[in-house]
Amino acid sequence: MMQSFRDNLKGTVAMFLVVLVSIPFIFFGVDSLFTGDAKSGQAASINGDVVTENQVRRAISMQRDQLTQRFGDQLPADFLSDERLRGPAVEGLVSRQLRIQGATEGRMTISDKALDALIVGAPAFQVDGKFDPQRFTYMVQSMGYTASGYREMIRQEIIAQQYMSSVALGGFVTEQQLAQHVRLTDQTRDFYYVTLPLAPIMATTDVDSAAVEAFYQANQAQYQIPEMVSVKAIELNVADLAAGIEVSDAQVAAQYEENMKSYETAPVRHAAHILVEVEDDEQAQAKLAQIEQALAGGQEFAEVASAFSDDLGTRDAGGDLGFTSGDTFPEEFEAALAALDVGAVSAPVKTDAGWHLIKLVSVENSELPSLEEEAPTIRMALADSMAQQLFVEKLELLKEEAFKQDDIELVAQTLGVNTVVLSAFSRVGGNGLAADSKVINAAFSDEVLKDGRISPVLELSETSVAVVRLMEHMPAKVKPLAEVADLIETQLKEEKAKATLSAQGETLLASLATGADVESVAKAAGYDWQVSTGVKRADSRYDRAMLEQVFDMSQPADTEAAYSQVYNQTGDLVLLKLVKVEDGQLESLSAEQRTALTQRLSYDTANAEVLAYEAALKESADIKVY
Repeated sequence: MMQSFRDNLKGTVAMFLVVLVSIPFIFFGVDSLFTGDAKSGQAASINGDVVTENQVRRAISMQRDQLTQRFGDQLPADFLSDERLRGPAVEGLVSRQLRIQGATEGRMTISDKALDALIVGAPAFQVDGKFDPQRFTYMVQSMGYTASGYREMIRQEIIAQQYMSSVALGGFVTEQQLAQHVRLTDQTRDFYYVTLPLAPIMATTDVDSAAVEAFYQANQAQYQIPEMVSVKAIELNVADLAAGIEVSDAQVAAQYEENMKSYETAPVRHAAHILVEVEDDEQAQAKLAQIEQALAGGQEFAEVASAFSDDLGTRDAGGDLGFTSGDTFPEEFEAALAALDVGAVSAPVKTDAGWHLIKLVSVENSELPSLEEEAPTIRMALADSMAQQLFVEKLELLKEEAFKQDDIELVAQTLGVNTVVLSAFSRVGGNGLAADSKVINAAFSDEVLKDGRISPVLELSETSVAVVRLMEHMPAKVKPLAEVADLIETQLKEEKAKATLSAQGETLLASLATGADVESVAKAAGYDWQVSTGVKRADSRYDRAMLEQVFDMSQPADTEAAYSQVYNQTGDLVLLKLVKVEDGQLESLSAEQRTALTQRLSYDTANAEVLAYEAALKESADIKVY
């Protein structure tokens, strides 16, 4: 099974994997124009394999983008902070590395040919339906990768997915499991029920003021207003600074000229090939000789490719592989292609995929992007670069001023920024900056709360810092009785009313237990019993709490009934008499229903297998998070 999965990783599934991995990273920024992809420190180690800080930053950015796209501005700022997102990001990268290690140990792989075909065919890298090397290079650099680094990342993702899929493919459901599932999910129950309403009893129930006060005195902890503070804050962040920076056209033009000096204008070659995958060397050479003879005899390359090529993905297109700027195909392939004149065909070239006869269809020299095309990106990158420098300068000034000053407004004036007022919040936090745990801890620290000092500089993220100073401190206190008296009275009334209802219910159930007729007992008490037959546990016509109680009741004996009572979701008391339980039968399902159920349960089983396997990998791994 696993070998079959390896051999057949292609088509829409494989393409989806490449696009899935590619697209979220496209929006990660353009600072690579200036900073490149320098190696960062270690964030974690998994059996000796390192997860870098650079990888963590990428993962955090992707999480933040996904959350923003899904929820917009509905999430508190703290939910999008680096501190909150770092844990899940590191956890995800550790899991990914464990899957890659498992795949490597399981000898999972993908051929260079298949990998190249996936990348060349990915819509994200195409222009007018064809692979565009310039677009590919720009996009992978924007992600912070080199072309070879991106290629290796895709390789690892695919082999890891192969391995987890091979685990999942082992999920299956037995006939006994199907029958047990249907027995429970399609089970029906017949029962009587009568509802004793709470509202009429509540209306006639009285609670005196002494009882209210006694409850208040005994339960004051329930009515406490927590300790709260309001503070003034100064926040410095790169985004705000960048928004205020004007980048001149002259600066953009100068940076454009600088960028173009290092811009690679490697020729773009259009390639076609005929692939021979025969493993036996003697047979391969014989087939290659036959192909070369056909070409020498004047047959068109496309015709020969259609007749002889073992590359199922390209032979019907005459062996057309699309375009490369020199790093799309294996090194041996690229070297042979680069040595050809337009229209020429190479001698046989060996790669991991097999033997190739390569034809250079055409050569195009890539053009430099225009200033007009690059200007928006350069302007944004320059503003960000200037803002980062300004951020460093203002940060040093903020540290100095916040240390020697007690007046936060004077500090703000010195920095040329404004203060913001964070309205009252407790130790569980508030909105905006007040949702950040570092701000909360600082606001309630002795230095700010008791000494009245400005807090030390708080690093909220790599691009944002803040300081806070106390405006007002509101100690914890108990709400006055007058404010909560109505709430307590309602609560006590409900408790008394439910006690009355419960006593009535017990009396009625006791009568039924002695063998009294249901209808007679109900009529004597002024209620009407309802009869329900063939009810399933997911029936939306019934109160959820009542239905759960019905299906929690033990199955009655043939000549007896089972009794129970439960408060429904509106507070009314429901008395229940269960008379019959009918198990679901697998034989009652149609062929289509049975197939759909088997597939769903198999999927659930496979999902559980994957989670269990990942847990086992973690349990046995040497994982260090720094």
